[in-house]
Amino acid sequence: MTNKKIILAVFAAFVLLAAGRYLIHNVWLGNAYMNNPLLWRSQSAMLHRLWVIYLANFILALAAVLIYVRGIESKPWSGQGFRFGILLALATAVPQSLVEYFVYPISQTLAWQWIIGEGGLMVLVGLLVAAICRPTTG
Repeated sequence: MTNKKIILAVFAAFVLLAAGRYLIHNVWLGNAYMNNPLLWRSQSAMLHRLWVIYLANFILALAAVLIYVRGIESKPWSGQGFRFGILLALATAVPQSLVEYFVYPISQTLAWQWIIGEGGLMVLVGLLVAAICRPTTG
């Protein structure tokens, strides 16, 4: 695996995570969050800490790529990417959503939306990383 592919995969996964999380949490679930304003930081307080989200997305992108490239098999990249995305969802989105459902007074519906949205995003990250990091033939 070349460093160029690894760097490209990390960058692409970072961009996908940032865009996907914006769509999930600002567009799709924005109104649900407004129904519970006392649970969340104010918009200005969140914007002041925006760098934390970028750091979290970068760490997840880097870790996902490095884990994936260590376990590439001689199988089609799409199947590997899908399986890897499912495993990412099971290791990140599902348990985190369940923990947050336990900790915060949110609806079960919101917890399911987190699982579906973030879980689906992890599958897309897995597929993207697999597509970029697939071995070259010939």
